[in-house]
Amino acid sequence: MNLLESIAPFDGYVTTMARDVIGLLGMDVKVYNRERLPQSGPLLIVSNHRSFLDPFILTSFLNTPINFVCHRYMGNVPVLREVLQSCGGFPLTNQDWYPELLHHSTELLDRGKTIGIFPEGAAPMLATPQPTGICPFYRGFAHLALQATVPDLQILPVGILSQAEMQWPAIPLSILHQLDPTEPLFGKDGWHPAVVYQQAEIRIGKPFSIAPYQQQYHGRQAGKVVKDLTATLSRQVADLLSA
Repeated sequence: MNLLESIAPFDGYVTTMARDVIGLLGMDVKVYNRERLPQSGPLLIVSNHRSFLDPFILTSFLNTPINFVCHRYMGNVPVLREVLQSCGGFPLTNQDWYPELLHHSTELLDRGKTIGIFPEGAAPMLATPQPTGICPFYRGFAHLALQATVPDLQILPVGILSQAEMQWPAIPLSILHQLDPTEPLFGKDGWHPAVVYQQAEIRIGKPFSIAPYQQQYHGRQAGKVVKDLTATLSRQVADLLSA
């Protein structure tokens, strides 16, 4: 079964499941600038990431199914991998995952679907920054957006701001290192913390078309365009958190 077949049930139940999870935890979540959320068309959501609950609250409170790109170690756990795929996720592996990710992402975007990505990677999940702080963005999302040959693709910056939360150790880093030895952050002593929001805000930025960047993404300019797009989204998300 390929990835698109495995996520076929996604739209039918995951939004409801996300609301149930949030409801059970009793979180108080406010959404700002909801009117900026595009009502149709292919969309790439770029957000900061400090809690395992982030996909749930975005799916629930933006009221739209979102296909999230997941960390590599999740793709190396057999049962978890299949669960994530059935929920619309992209669990990556240590192998040559990018071409497949680009292929399936383009297919989903062609259908007008929404893809969510957390460009900070694992860093904020291990050394949780201040609520208004973010870690440096990896550039993979920019390559994905620029190489996806999808007409009218928009990018939406989103900031998730924690106003009150609980934290506790969740899983030893040594276990995560076994699942993904290529992640240098897992090769340390300590624990992966779990962050559970008590109060949080979803701050939606202004969507913009990727087309002007795609027009410049060629030849010697390609690297600069990737760098500029990454810096633009990092700045926009940081501004949403500090506003």
